[in-house]
Amino acid sequence: MGVTNILMMKKAWAEWAPGVWTLGGQGNSLAVSTGEGIVLVDAGPGGEITARMIACLRECTDLPLSHIVYSHGHMGYNNGVRDWLIDASERGHPAPLVVAHARLPARYRRYRELGGLGAYTNTRQFRAPFPVNPPAHWYRLPDITYQDELLIGGSLRQVFLMHAPSETDDATALWLPDCQLLYGSCAMIKAMPNVGTPYRIYRDPMLWADTLERMLSLEPKILVPEFGKPLNDPAEVREALTMPILALRWLREQVVIRMNQGMQEWDILHDLELPEEIFGHRFLKPGYGCVEYIIHDIWRSENGWWNRNPTMLHPCAPQDAADARYFALPDPERVLVQAQALVQAGQWQRALHVLDLLALASPNLPWVVDARELKAQCCDQRVAQVSTVVSQHLYKSSAEELRGQAVGTGVAPADRFEWT
Repeated sequence: MGVTNILMMKKAWAEWAPGVWTLGGQGNSLAVSTGEGIVLVDAGPGGEITARMIACLRECTDLPLSHIVYSHGHMGYNNGVRDWLIDASERGHPAPLVVAHARLPARYRRYRELGGLGAYTNTRQFRAPFPVNPPAHWYRLPDITYQDELLIGGSLRQVFLMHAPSETDDATALWLPDCQLLYGSCAMIKAMPNVGTPYRIYRDPMLWADTLERMLSLEPKILVPEFGKPLNDPAEVREALTMPILALRWLREQVVIRMNQGMQEWDILHDLELPEEIFGHRFLKPGYGCVEYIIHDIWRSENGWWNRNPTMLHPCAPQDAADARYFALPDPERVLVQAQALVQAGQWQRALHVLDLLALASPNLPWVVDARELKAQCCDQRVAQVSTVVSQHLYKSSAEELRGQAVGTGVAPADRFEWT
């Protein structure tokens, strides 16, 4: 699956209520007429895609753009703000006000500080190059910020912006009372909530559930998710909001029970039996987030960094530890043979655990290069065994690095997930 598929950059617009359109940006960008102007949620990633969004909007209305609202602070969703500002100037329209939650500027400051880390993680997670020093206009700060709610009024309708902490702590949802339309921002994706992603900082699953419950209390008739087709059947809207709440609260309850019994994180991962009536639901497909990721963040919410293994309390340098294990092995070749037997039996994950006895050691030692190649093959096979796009890409990126290849140069994982 390519990066454009993950982020669902569509090429069309659709009207969901009078004067309310989705545009094909990075996910569902939303354009709302207030009567006097247009409130745009997310400017898109810039370039060709944002240019197409501008053209789509102008097929719908000639009203000036009054506001650009950031749905959240993740990169790409609003890299194209500058393009909209230029377009407004060329049309002789006033510059639109840029609006975001009050926590967004801090996120942008952190991204600028951690440019190298962002490039490293995003390149591997999305398998596409990401700059160490992104252009300054990607971090266009808002003109207006708010804490809990913000009202944008007009002669046609009122637009309510609501803080919606979920995938980010700076997420903004949008509520239109006149047509009972809710834009759920990154809190609502009609799939397993994207909690606990391997490279990302902690995302509070219970705060996410609280956000969804507030949205449910509005009783929306039309629900526009971050990705996928909007819903306008009231029963489906209620399902789409209710099921992730049930899933998150059930997982929290069950993980807490096991933590209180002294179980370790890995033990809990393999002990839970998931009820099909919840986790088999079509709105909880593990395409981006997955149950295992959520469990990790529930664990992180109540535990420190230590994995309870005293070896890892004050560990050696990774290379020193790997070499020490290697030289403790009476027959390194036998380890490789055993790993190969597991591979032949299709037990790819077990083979990975065995291979780390060799593959992490110094590459000049016998059998280590062969172990790394076999580990890369196991990663290739694991791609087909996991459902979440993030894990698929991380396995593929790891295989390339083990082979000394540049990340993203190999064959991309097959496209096996679509937003509903």
